[in-house]
This record gives sequence, C-alpha cells and structure tokens, in this order.
Amino acid sequence: MSKSSRTSKSAQKKQSALLMYIGIGAAVIATGAGGAYFYFAQRSQAIKGILGAAAAIPQEAQVVMAFNTKSEPWNKLVQFGTPASQKLIGEGIAKSPLNSLLVQSKTEYSRDVQPWLEGYVITALVPNTAQPQAPDATLVIAPTRDRSKSDAFLAKYREALTQQGARFTAKQYKEVTYYESPTRDPNNSVVTADIGGQYVAIATTSTLIQQAIDTYKGSNSSLAKKPIFAKIYGSANQTKIADPLLQVYLDGDVALEFIGSQAKLNLNESAIAQSRRELDAMTLTGGTQKEGLRFEINTYLKNDNTNPIANNEAKVLGLLPQETFLLVSGVNLYQSWQSLVAQAKGNASSAQLIDQIRKAVKDSTKLDLDQDILKWMNGEFAIAAVPNNQGILANPGFGFVAIAQASNQGAAQSALDKIDKAAQSASGGVLPKGVELKPKQIGDKSVITWAIGNTNVATRGSLDNNFVFWSMGDLADTFVPKPARNLPESSPFQILTTGIPKANGGYFYLNMTTALTLADRLLPPEVKSNPSYTEVRAVLDAINGLAVTSTNVDAKTTRLDFLFTLKPTPGN
Repeated sequence: MSKSSRTSKSAQKKQSALLMYIGIGAAVIATGAGGAYFYFAQRSQAIKGILGAAAAIPQEAQVVMAFNTKSEPWNKLVQFGTPASQKLIGEGIAKSPLNSLLVQSKTEYSRDVQPWLEGYVITALVPNTAQPQAPDATLVIAPTRDRSKSDAFLAKYREALTQQGARFTAKQYKEVTYYESPTRDPNNSVVTADIGGQYVAIATTSTLIQQAIDTYKGSNSSLAKKPIFAKIYGSANQTKIADPLLQVYLDGDVALEFIGSQAKLNLNESAIAQSRRELDAMTLTGGTQKEGLRFEINTYLKNDNTNPIANNEAKVLGLLPQETFLLVSGVNLYQSWQSLVAQAKGNASSAQLIDQIRKAVKDSTKLDLDQDILKWMNGEFAIAAVPNNQGILANPGFGFVAIAQASNQGAAQSALDKIDKAAQSASGGVLPKGVELKPKQIGDKSVITWAIGNTNVATRGSLDNNFVFWSMGDLADTFVPKPARNLPESSPFQILTTGIPKANGGYFYLNMTTALTLADRLLPPEVKSNPSYTEVRAVLDAINGLAVTSTNVDAKTTRLDFLFTLKPTPGN
C-alpha cells in the first residue's frame, strides 16, 4: 500500500494513533460500500460541541458515536505501548477501512480535511423509515468552518468514488443540492450534501439526507432537543474525563440489543423487553489520563432505582495483603443474587442455570445456597487472588481467598460449620477427599484448617468488623490477624485506581504485571508459542493493570469507571 511522505517518527506515531482509534470506532458500524462515510470521523465544530453537531441529526437516531478531532488528546496515545504493541497498531492501521479510503481517494487528512473541521463529528444510526425492514441508515454530520474548503473535499471525495464506478446524480430538496450514487447494496446509496454551509453530511439513503435537511431547517425535531440526550450532553458534569476522545450514546430501546449484536451474544427476548421498559439511555465515554486509557459507561433509568446499593469506601480492601493481584468486591451479595433470580423469571435458560448452581452447592455441601450461604451476606464481600508459593500453593504460585461481612454472625458460623462437616465427609469433587479439621492460632485469631495429612488445603475463620473468610492453603498467614501492609497502601493499587471513585459499590482490580508473570510460569510451551497468543500477549504486555468501579451517581444513574493503566512507550 502506498504511503505519503513522512516527516518524523514522532509525527508518524501521532498520525497512526489518531487514525487507528477513529478507525476502530468507524469499523463498529461500517457495512459494505457504506464504509466510505466514516472517512469524516475526524473533525468537527468545537464551539457548540456534541449538542451543536446533533442539531442536524434527526431525533429518531438511536445509536450515536461522537469523535473528538482535536489533535492534542489523540497525540497523548503515543505515550503508551511497547514496540510489539506499536507494531500491531501499525499493521491494524494499514488494514483499516479508513486508511484504505484515504489512499483510494488520494486525500490527506492534514491537507484536505483538517483545515475545515474542528471538535466533534457525529456518526448516527437512524431507523429506515422508507423501508422499515431494512437495516438502519447511517448519517455522518461534520460541522464546517470553511465552506469552500469542505465543498472542495466533497468534490474530491465524489470524484474518487466515481473513478471506482460510482454514478453520482445531483438532486434538489428544499433549496439544498445533494449528490446520490447507487451501490451494490440495494438498500444503501452513497449520498453527500452541504447543509446550509454549516454541515457536511454523508448518508446511506436520500431519505435520511432529506430528514437531516428538515432537521437543520427546524421542521423535524433534532437529537439535540431530545430530553435525555440534552440532559446528558448539556451537563457540565456529564463526564470526569478531560477532553474525551470518543462518546457513544445508545437509546434505551436498542441499547441491550445493540451491545449483544456487537459482542455476538444471543440475548433472550424477555431481557431485551425488560431493558426497553426500564432503560432510558446508555453512554460510553473514552479518553486518556496520565496513567493510561479511561472509560465511563453510564446507565440512565426511566424511573428511580427503588433498591440501590449504597456507595461506600470498602473496609474489606484493608483486610487483603498488598500482593493481591486480582480482586472482585462489592456490597450485599444476597441482594445481587436476588436481583439475578428475579431477572431470570420468564427466561428458561437463565432460570435453568440458577437451578444448576443451586443444585451443585446442595450436592457438594448439603447447604441451601440462598438460605444457608447467601442470606447473611448483606455487607461487603471480596474474592481475591494472592501470590503464594507455600505448601499446596507452591505449584500454581497463588491462591484464592473469599471474605464476607456477616450481618448475622450466628448464621455465618452455622454455615461455615456445615461446610466443614461437608468437607470431612466429602468423597471428592468440589470439596477434597479426606479432610481433617484442625485448630490453629494466628496471632490473636483462632482459625480452623482443612488438613489432608500434614498439608493444609484451606483455612477459615473470623476477622474484625464481622468479616469471615475462607482461603486456600496457608494463605491466611499473610493477612490474619492483619496484613503487614494492606492492598490500599500498595503503590500498584494506588496507581491502577488513580482518579476513579473511592466511594463506590464494588471493584474489579487486576495487576497485569503479576498475572503475566504467573501465566509465564503456568502456561505450557505450546500455548506460549502459538501465534495467536503471541499477538494477544503483545497487547497485554503494554498494560500495567486494570481497575473498574461501579457507582450510583443518582437515583436514576449508575456508572462504571474503567482505567487501563498502560506502560509508557520507550523513549517517552
């Protein structure tokens, strides 16, 4: 593939990062010949922001992607990555539809696009009103600050497509001239227009271009005036991310179904119907901060959440040792389980899975999962993995610990006693065979060990603040009665959770550096030499870690914060 002349390696990196990330967003929706529209997903009008660009988008739009086209935030991406991951990025760019279009149309971003665009540009999926059974039509709106230059770009764009077989015809609608060419897809065309000298528009149907013209002229309601959209993007506190790179809006009617289609999941109709009843909108916002990439996913309900889980600064984290490299924590496990059970009603496959989980617990422990184990777990909880090479953990190099805060200590101790007895009588399977219970003293705490011969396979006991625990092997020695240095005090945890809410409803935390070290130790050579693993590993090697928190913003809004802490690119 031919490439235009370069200036410096640094400039190449910046341009490559810009094209790659915009190309990823474009590829999410691009289909067939319609991939050409995403050529524009790079620049827009900064003064009015997303609401300004949305003023020309019909209110019926259900999926919206807004790209920040200022160069500064995109340039920050080149600060991160390893040589191997940078190489993969370059290969991905060369194969991306966007890069192909730049080459095919013989245009350059800095020369032909940048001079007339600035800020955000929006790509939207709009239901096809002319053909309801056809796929949604696609519209790209790019505000222009220099009509002569944007018109010149459109002319060059159409000329390039004409040389490849397109047949554009000039048409008139309400004093606006637009150009349309058929494609091999009978449901789609390539349609371009300059709308009022303020917007460049590219769409897949002439009907949608006409809708955009009507919206611009005020005879059709715009997305900018839709109450939930205006509330989200008109708020100064809409995001904690400074200068977002990408913002995605999903209407509640299509959000779950759209996510399922992108993840290639077969979602049941009852779940989709429930989401349509309860969900007003979902949004995703992505950008950078000093430590790496940051994302937010907000969920907006139509009505107040009647049973929210309160945000809190988790005490359970202080019970875990600083070496912890994997953590899942939260509040009120029993309530979360009840919500899952309620959602499974009317969904045969989900209900069957829940019944199978209950049966497995019953068969292995003789306990009722709901009443004996989960009912008293309405405080904090955590499941964590900690490096350890002692005893039975010498081979894997780590072990798991489960900690739960018991609202009813009597019920908790009764459940643990029953699990002990089940372990003593187990013949194998989920619980090991031949377990003997032995008391053990760790500091001022009396605990119970599960021993097979002279080897401890597990330890369980109580901690301060009504917490109980169960851990593998002799892992308890690292955190009972208290860890010498706890997880929140560790430098990796502080770095990997920088800027995300400390008062929240739960964490997911992964120290990738430690996890990969253990993977190198455990994975067989044939796996590590597999080309697919090599490519995945190149990406993972660029990541220091990942932290996710769940937060209730208000009675109708919940937010997931993601922080991918990345390794700096060598030389930065």
